[in-house]
Amino acid sequence: MSIATLLGFIVAIGIVITAMAMGPSILMFVDVPSMLIVIGGTAATTLVRYSISEVGNAFALQFKVLKIGSEDKDITSLIDKTVEMLQVSRKKGILALENYDVDNEFFQRGIQMLVDGYKPEQVKKILQEEHDLYMKRSDIGAGVFSAIADTAPAFGMIGTLVGLVQMLGNLSDPNAIGPAMAVALLTTLYGAMIAQLYASPVADKIKMTAEEAEFLHQFIIEAVDTIAQGVNPGMAKDILSVYLPGGAKAKQAEKE
Repeated sequence: MSIATLLGFIVAIGIVITAMAMGPSILMFVDVPSMLIVIGGTAATTLVRYSISEVGNAFALQFKVLKIGSEDKDITSLIDKTVEMLQVSRKKGILALENYDVDNEFFQRGIQMLVDGYKPEQVKKILQEEHDLYMKRSDIGAGVFSAIADTAPAFGMIGTLVGLVQMLGNLSDPNAIGPAMAVALLTTLYGAMIAQLYASPVADKIKMTAEEAEFLHQFIIEAVDTIAQGVNPGMAKDILSVYLPGGAKAKQAEKE
């Protein structure tokens, strides 16, 4: 997880909890009927839109994109490692890469397939299919959380209407007005919190991670293919340098 992501979650949640705690009691913001309406209704509606397996995959994906610590995504570093592996494989053969560790799961899988004896075209096809599947899952995962972000405030409003109806129907009973008002207001609060503090940021994070993976995976597929083909290291560097941003490409040229 990036520092910005972690800091954003902590600050946003912290501000809301601090504001609640500054009142007479934070427990006044806990209301079970309101939670049932918003959480239960949002969960049910999400399951109408998506299958159980798709929702499960979405929640598994959120932990993957928000996990603390990340694999190597620096293109310059990966180009250097590709050139290094090419030099080793051209001298000692592809099996010499068996114990070579790359701090990138997708890249490591491609190298392992080469070591296991897969043909270059097979490795390229498998990696491309894996990438396509990842993008599809990311699209569905982002859709699930976007659906939650859209639905939670709507059920908050439904809960508000339920509470107002209960309140207006019991104006003659002062003891019933308080609980009804709690349902009316807290459902709106819960819906907004779920959408803005959780679901919407996670959906955006999944989309952003998928966009980064789209570029990185294509680079890795190309890099693994140069190793499989035994391309000259200098030529491989030229081929892969097209994935570098302008400034980084200029610095790479200066090093040479």
